[in-house]
Amino acid sequence: MPKQELQWNLNDIIARGKFDDFARSFEKNVLKLGDYFKALSPAMSEESFRRMMSFTEKLKEDANRLGSYGSLWMSVDINSQDAMLYKSRAQDLMVSHTQALIPITQWLMGKPVEGLRRLDDANAQRLFQAVPDLKYVLSYQRRGAVHTLDQDVEKVMARKKVTGADPLNELYNLVSDGFEYRFKPQGKKEKVFKTQSQVRAYFYSSDQAERQAAYQALFKPYQDNISKFYVIYQALAKDWDQDAKDRNFVSPMAMRNFYNQVPDKAIETLLKVSADNSGIYQEYFRLKARLLGVKKLRRYDIYAPLEKQKASLPFDRAKALVLETFKEFSPGLARNARQIFEAGHIDTHPRTGKEAGAFCAMITPKTTPYILLNYSGDNSSVMTMAHELGHGAHNLYASAHSASSAETTLPLAETASTTAEMLMFERLLSQTRSDREKRAMLLEKIGDSYATVMRQAYFVKFEMAAHQMLLQGAKESQLSDLYLKMLKEQFGSSLDVADEFRYEWAYIAHIFKTPFYCYAYNFGELLSMALYARYKKEGRSFVPKIENILSYGGSQSPELILKQVGIDMCSASFWQGSYDVVRGWLEELKRLSK
Repeated sequence: MPKQELQWNLNDIIARGKFDDFARSFEKNVLKLGDYFKALSPAMSEESFRRMMSFTEKLKEDANRLGSYGSLWMSVDINSQDAMLYKSRAQDLMVSHTQALIPITQWLMGKPVEGLRRLDDANAQRLFQAVPDLKYVLSYQRRGAVHTLDQDVEKVMARKKVTGADPLNELYNLVSDGFEYRFKPQGKKEKVFKTQSQVRAYFYSSDQAERQAAYQALFKPYQDNISKFYVIYQALAKDWDQDAKDRNFVSPMAMRNFYNQVPDKAIETLLKVSADNSGIYQEYFRLKARLLGVKKLRRYDIYAPLEKQKASLPFDRAKALVLETFKEFSPGLARNARQIFEAGHIDTHPRTGKEAGAFCAMITPKTTPYILLNYSGDNSSVMTMAHELGHGAHNLYASAHSASSAETTLPLAETASTTAEMLMFERLLSQTRSDREKRAMLLEKIGDSYATVMRQAYFVKFEMAAHQMLLQGAKESQLSDLYLKMLKEQFGSSLDVADEFRYEWAYIAHIFKTPFYCYAYNFGELLSMALYARYKKEGRSFVPKIENILSYGGSQSPELILKQVGIDMCSASFWQGSYDVVRGWLEELKRLSK
């Protein structure tokens, strides 16, 4: 075990050796849903309705605990047979739970349900008022009636996910987890890495040969297995698109927007404004080329440091720095982040068999969130730690809500995490001792902004086109051609893109596992810029407003939550204002670079 490595303890989800007992109890409670179903009536009392909702919310918490146990275990040990077994068993239990809930859910939606009187609008409003914390969730669910299929079909759809999409995503993990990355910079001895984190660390190397070799090492296994990834992606994309069609959404993207509870117009505006501002980053890449003393950047070079990397920051020092930075902004933010460490719910370092990347998992409002990192000691991994702790702190701000209303919608879910990154950046920038250091930090920050904003927007643009092409019978080579074309579109003439980047799409796990997910990063980063700019202007008096946004969880419409602080997510000028912040960084960088 590397020095300072932390490995999480899953016993707070389900105690060791108690999975079978927990599963049996869950199965019995699922059967009790039948009794609640029989009691449904438009004329039922508010007290009876409250009791039913309390039971179904507790059952949802138990379902989340069952589902998370094996899933989190597999994320740190993908080859564990025990973890696979628990995950598989939980999936079967989830299906039985979902299918048992379908008639209750459809009745709440106002759809006809055999054996029951239809729930009319007046009585729906009366009953929903009896559970204020769930009122918005239930009302939004009722709006979804037009996208809901008959009970028998919904039961098939629930089973189809477990027998179709979920195994395909597991196959994606199994294929990619077995990769070895052969890292061979020109003129140097070859190294063979077992984890992506080890390879990605060289994206930030001051040696251009190492940067090139890192990308080539990373993409070579994806190129060698591109036909496998194509088959997986084709099946997942078609499955998603067919669901959208069956549910009467106007487009596959519209289904994601509905689940995210954001208007189509907001995301259309966001993506358009993003494409219109690609020139900011193109100008940045040209400036960076000059600062690095080269005529033109290559795609390998976009994260190249202006100065040599500092020595690796030990994990304990990074942890202390992040918590101290959080505390200066808000004691509540720091307290929530510290709770995750104290609970033993964080897994920190890369190892063989562990999933690459990072995430934060909310289990139930009553359970401290779990965080996975692959800490390597560079600046990027320090920022990632802040990002994921921001997610965890956000979940704890919303922990007073019920299971259904505590879940923040995808775009707002990035608010605390990206704000946390902004805090870290400002903290490190304030500690710089010279213009040269400040220039290096701004260079890195704009590069990170590109990765979180423009790169994510173009992932979604690629998905939109790729889904359409696959419906028309596109081949793997055509998808790869499309991806390379879109890369060249976003970079323009600002840098050169090598041919191996055509296979990068297969490396982007989100487009397989959660179609159209990536605009959440774009949305969250730009939103946090706007909120942070307000904080810098108004001072500490604005902090409670940010914390109030976080405390809502999913108990209100994202549009309404943001309107309370004067933000209209459908306004092009709002999104442009956030890009103006990036433009401001670029202008300062240009000033320091004269």
